[in-house]
Amino acid sequence: MKKKIIVSFVLVLVILICTGCKGDVTRSLRHDGFNVGSDIVCDAFIGKEAVEKVKFLTATHLITTGGRIYELSLSQQYSNKSNCRVAETDLNVVSIFDDKIVKGSDGKYYSLVNQNNGEGAYKEIPENDNSYAIYDLLLKPNDVIKAVTVDSGSGTFFVLKSDGNVYEVVINKQNSNSAPEIVGTNVYYSADDYQETITDFGYKGTNGATFVRTLNHVYRFSASNKEECSKYADIACDYKMVEAPSFADYSDYILAYNGSLVITTYGKVFSVAA
Repeated sequence: MKKKIIVSFVLVLVILICTGCKGDVTRSLRHDGFNVGSDIVCDAFIGKEAVEKVKFLTATHLITTGGRIYELSLSQQYSNKSNCRVAETDLNVVSIFDDKIVKGSDGKYYSLVNQNNGEGAYKEIPENDNSYAIYDLLLKPNDVIKAVTVDSGSGTFFVLKSDGNVYEVVINKQNSNSAPEIVGTNVYYSADDYQETITDFGYKGTNGATFVRTLNHVYRFSASNKEECSKYADIACDYKMVEAPSFADYSDYILAYNGSLVITTYGKVFSVAA
């Protein structure tokens, strides 16, 4: 009887501690500028039976560290009573471009979502596709992890490589009949500047969804004078990268992050505050 009482006490204590931690994480993320959203059910990533880890999070997909694709629906569950499900494809993802195009382990390029040109999700991009040459320039190198369009007009892109740096890559065509080529490359976000390898990033201009993630920290684009520049028309916002402490303080509770969304290991979803 005494042993049962002790076991019950320990269980209650663990539950209370876990509940307290979740509350601390929620408060910390709200302090960092995130809004509390809905709950999510996804047993492969969340809960006692979770076995998968997230490499890429998009608005519609979770891609594991092993390259497996899960479809994601935050607003409505699938018929499996879950907000995620394994995609019906053998495609294994190694790198991603604009959350829409992925490179498979076979070296080919695929649509992650339905494209305006008629390409369906998980379909191979043919070489005669108008944008194939751009995909090939950005994703073909084996050291590329992720690429994002910065300015399509000027042909400017950001590319994360396995050396832990994010590069600014400029692509141009000499004339309408020539093939596009890389005409400039330089380090934009340096691992040395952040004193850690950069593992992920996102770019949305002067917006809180622009971020750099290192091995242990997350830095978000933020106006240092937000109160003044949002109040007065003649004061410009002074934007810079600022650390969001929640990601270092509660790393064990952060399942996935893409700049716009945070999904926690206890199934709570957060979004960037407007």
